[in-house]
Amino acid sequence: MTAFSLSRPLGLSVPLLCLALAGCGSSAPSAPGELSTTQKLTNLFVFQSTTVPQPSGRPRERDPNWVDPPPETEDETLFCPQVIIAEGGAAIRAQSGPDSGSLRHQISILNVARECRATGAGAFTLKVGVEGRVLLGPAGGAGNYGATLSTQVLRGTTVIARRSARVGATIPSGQGGADFVHIEDNIVVPPGGGDVEIIVSLGTGGATPARARRR
Repeated sequence: MTAFSLSRPLGLSVPLLCLALAGCGSSAPSAPGELSTTQKLTNLFVFQSTTVPQPSGRPRERDPNWVDPPPETEDETLFCPQVIIAEGGAAIRAQSGPDSGSLRHQISILNVARECRATGAGAFTLKVGVEGRVLLGPAGGAGNYGATLSTQVLRGTTVIARRSARVGATIPSGQGGADFVHIEDNIVVPPGGGDVEIIVSLGTGGATPARARRR
């Protein structure tokens, strides 16, 4: 059984950037015929590629080593936990001074998604996706911009998995921002009691977020 969900964080507050740039908190529109970042994120989950694969014109050969999973019963239900963005972890900003005109860049989480796949006996695997954007401020310029994305899975106070990855984008001269997509795959959640939470956070390092809020 597989559960999949894609959601957009609500109430993301980025006042400093909004003072300096238009279109704060949203991705730039895609060119005609170009996939949106949300579509790319969804395709990555479903097809393992940002584009939908074309039919090959012939049936796919069955892997002789493949073992069919046992049929699901009506009693088998899979609850896929929501993705939580850590308090203060939805965006990071770099500034050269205290005023809004000194903003160099901002890196923000725009969308989060997760996919759960049951593996039997109450266990399941997780795939967690984050779509984000890098925007330049008045004091910024072309270059490479990045941040550390931390992903944690907890059951109660027990950390089941903790991963960190560098995310970001290269912004060429004359462009004000760029999107990025990151996927953490094959996170194993063993069977057990208690609610499971998925927490993501942006930061300059890989520190564990102390507080979290639901999105």
